[in-house]
Amino acid sequence: MNKSNLLLSALFISAAVHSQTSVTTVQYKTMMQPALTLELANNQEDVKATILQKLKDAGYKPQTEGHLFWKNNTTDGFYVFNNTQLPSLGSQKLDMYFKITQKNKEEKNNSLIYLLISTGNENFTSPEQDTVLWDNARVFLNSLIENTTAYSLEEDIRKQEDVLAASRKKLSNFQKDEKDMDGKMKKMQDDLRTNKDNQTNQQLEVENQRQALEALKLKRKA
Repeated sequence: MNKSNLLLSALFISAAVHSQTSVTTVQYKTMMQPALTLELANNQEDVKATILQKLKDAGYKPQTEGHLFWKNNTTDGFYVFNNTQLPSLGSQKLDMYFKITQKNKEEKNNSLIYLLISTGNENFTSPEQDTVLWDNARVFLNSLIENTTAYSLEEDIRKQEDVLAASRKKLSNFQKDEKDMDGKMKKMQDDLRTNKDNQTNQQLEVENQRQALEALKLKRKA
């Protein structure tokens, strides 16, 4: 196992210890509905991207068949994916309602997912109505622990690659500036030497002209 896999495994184990899907209730519009919830040690954007990728991998096309994760595309705070068929949830088509929130003000990089499952027209299911579906949905949500950890790691790597590239570019600019300054310094040194030679020559010329003036003055006295 290479270092990347070891790191990912460690991150997954750490996340899994602190996160497991559980059954709860959450308000949707005016009613409390049975829901699954999961806490993840990842920010909301990484969680949203992971869910979207899971749906795409299952053949769902959110660009044309449902809402992307935009704030103005929510229903009572839930992102709705209609007529979704995920192999892990069975053969039936379902409407999946996701709500992703920041855990609290202090833990900005921890998120909570709430999932409502409807068979259509906001007919939400419950564990009592369909135990198998809810067990499968629980497995589906739990899979997000590893998937989101992997996605977050890849995002961190991508961002660090960007930071490294920017740092290298800055170093290259400094090196270019040094080369330009070296060139300017060499020219200034050459100009300085030329100036000193000019001063020496001009000093001789001044002395010659002074002597010529003195010779003329001597003639005047005579």
